[in-house]
Amino acid sequence: MCVTLLNDNQQRRLGTHLRLLISDLDTLADSPELGREAPEFARVREVLTTARRAAEQLQLALALPLDRSPGLRRRVAAVAEVWAARMDDLRARRLAAYGPVHPDLAGQLDPGVETVRRRLEALAEVAALLPNDDA
Repeated sequence: MCVTLLNDNQQRRLGTHLRLLISDLDTLADSPELGREAPEFARVREVLTTARRAAEQLQLALALPLDRSPGLRRRVAAVAEVWAARMDDLRARRLAAYGPVHPDLAGQLDPGVETVRRRLEALAEVAALLPNDDA
């Protein structure tokens, strides 16, 4: 007996994000700069292929539909949501992993990061106003 682990909304969310990830990886793989013969470029191509394959295998393991591309509504919302979540990593306190952080940086950087994050969340919200063109 097959048990469905995901409801329809969860399937759409995971499916949309994995398809966008695969699309981004394909775009990177098609970069002319990666066509160079040096070993480091070959290694990047190899790891890109491996990452793409892992995303596809996850789609298969969860029985997510492979052939449905997300419509504009889902693509806009997904990109906005992913980047809104990533914005926290750009705050001054998180930059310490990359070297000493100037004491005045947070006052200059963090409000701008927060503004961008809020705008991305607003974009994700208004994406819901677009027609639902998903199959």
